Amino acid sequence: MDSVSDDAQLVLKQLFQNEIDLRNSIESVRSSNTSAPYHILPGMRQKLALLKIKAAEQLSGDAESFLFEQYRLHTEELQTLQMQLRNAVNIQAEKKEAADKEELLGDSKVRKRRKDDPTAIAEDVTKRMERNTQMLAAMVRQQEETVKTLATSSDEVTEVGVEYRGLTSVLHTSHRLASKNGRRVLTDTVLTYLGFFLFFCTVLYVL
Repeated sequence: MDSVSDDAQLVLKQLFQNEIDLRNSIESVRSSNTSAPYHILPGMRQKLALLKIKAAEQLSGDAESFLFEQYRLHTEELQTLQMQLRNAVNIQAEKKEAADKEELLGDSKVRKRRKDDPTAIAEDVTKRMERNTQMLAAMVRQQEETVKTLATSSDEVTEVGVEYRGLTSVLHTSHRLASKNGRRVLTDTVLTYLGFFLFFCTVLYVL
């Protein structure tokens, strides 16, 4: 209708598109394990509320009547789609339950058949032995890595000890040299003062 405002027409188009998307999603839920499209419903309710507001804002009485009628029809369509969605979810749940039961029965039959089949029992024992062997091999490899790590750490500790002893020897040598140099400096100082004393004594004697 030409007298309907552009923003109201846009809301109608969005509602139609949401309904198409919801119908397609419902079919997917019925036929597969697709998640239920509940996220579409809040947006549709908001657009319906907006459509009602836009209908009351129309300047033309015909446009107002048309939009209120569209509001009623789309509200009914939303209710119908919600019911179809609930049915689709129930159908999906029933299919999943039936599939789970069938899987359990199949596993039970396989286990029973294995109990009666010596070959199957031998295969199970072989597989368990292989798993145990792999686990033991992994444990052995882990222990080997641990031993290697400890050996490396021990070598590093030994090297540190050797370096520490070498450093201690250097410190002792440096200490002895420093003490010797200290004594030499003291001796030189004493001799220097003694020389000055003798010099002054000689000068005083000559005078």
